[in-house]
Amino acid sequence: MELSNNLLLYGPPGTGKTYNTVNYAVSIIENRPFEEIVKEGYALALEKYSKYTLMGRIAFMTFHQSLSYDDFIEGIRPDITEDGSLVYVPMPGAFYRFCRDADHPRLIDGAVPDIFVTVSDDSHIYTVSIPEAENQQDFEMSVIDPQLLPEGTSAGDVLVSMVSPTESDMIGVVMSTNPDRCVVRWHKFSAAQKVKGAQKGREMPYRIYMPTKKFVYTLVHEGGSGDMGNCVFIIDEINRGNISRIFGELITLLESSRRKGNPECLEVYLAQMKTMFSVPDNVYVLGTMNTADKSLTALDAALRRRFEFIEMMPDPMVLNNREVSGVNLSKLLAIINNRIEILYDREHMIGHAYFISVKSIDDLAQCFINKVIPLLQEYFFDDYEKICWVLGRHDDPRKCDFIVMRPRTSFQMKFNLPNIFDIVKDYRVFLNPESYILMYKGEL
Repeated sequence: MELSNNLLLYGPPGTGKTYNTVNYAVSIIENRPFEEIVKEGYALALEKYSKYTLMGRIAFMTFHQSLSYDDFIEGIRPDITEDGSLVYVPMPGAFYRFCRDADHPRLIDGAVPDIFVTVSDDSHIYTVSIPEAENQQDFEMSVIDPQLLPEGTSAGDVLVSMVSPTESDMIGVVMSTNPDRCVVRWHKFSAAQKVKGAQKGREMPYRIYMPTKKFVYTLVHEGGSGDMGNCVFIIDEINRGNISRIFGELITLLESSRRKGNPECLEVYLAQMKTMFSVPDNVYVLGTMNTADKSLTALDAALRRRFEFIEMMPDPMVLNNREVSGVNLSKLLAIINNRIEILYDREHMIGHAYFISVKSIDDLAQCFINKVIPLLQEYFFDDYEKICWVLGRHDDPRKCDFIVMRPRTSFQMKFNLPNIFDIVKDYRVFLNPESYILMYKGEL
């Protein structure tokens, strides 16, 4: 399945959203199915992720309320000159720098032959029919008749030599051109390649409207690594930032059809950088969003429309039915989330990541005391009756070993005031496996 240029992983906390950005980033860069990357193991994916980050093909950023357009796209910064004068200099933002670097073919170390390092998405792609006598060997320079080329062909354009309506035997880059001659450097394929975008029945030469770099990478690799020069910009906690303030006019440019190299490409003028800017087609934006934190700004509707959403929910089977002192962690997580979904909603379930590091009953006790119970207190606004239902016994959810009701005072009884609950202070209760087992025993 081909992934969108803009992806957003969303779900409750602890479901592996940030964790899985590693797998998704490697999948996008290597142009391979996500499932293949997962099957190879997280350690290998993390190793590749680190390598691609050093190459500049992956960047990671966390949004927050103080982040602005100046940090993300462009801004100005004060500076002191040698003579002590105060000046304001334009400063490129993180996303602008990433897009600028991603648009440079040299970013792809060894992905294509050297003759293609000058190719950018500003270059045009033309299909041509080269006479057999002029068909050259790999990387050899040739001089061809300009009449074989479309009008307006210039240095840097890509020529695709077609041997059939849909197949090519070589691809070249125009080195120089004038009315009398055109110098082209060719790369010959070992076997004819299918050309994406080729049109049957159309008279050559004609232009192929595709992102140029991606087209070249795909064709040159001949089914090899599949590396198409993709780059991934990861935005963690995307809904923590003020979206309109950070993205500005970039929101429109994020659309796949508006990317550089596409027929409907849009460019905007950046006033501080004094240049035209568009988002390259090989740049993928991968975001994460915590659905449980309602205190955060809702995702901007304009940005939401441009993203494809991948839901990531708690998965008890990630814990592989691991048992600690007889407590089945998968069943424990499942029953807790079943009750939370009924009492609150599915967006506030507890992620499997909370239990990943639990190896003993002591770890489980610490997890409940320091993570699970405080989270439930926040979710239910210290409504201990509901917390008791979440953590209560399967036969009577009102009975919970971890929560105790204070003795009613005369004042409470006189005015019929509600009961007051406390978290059990005796640590030994949390070390008792039966306290956890009774939550799911007989129900799952």
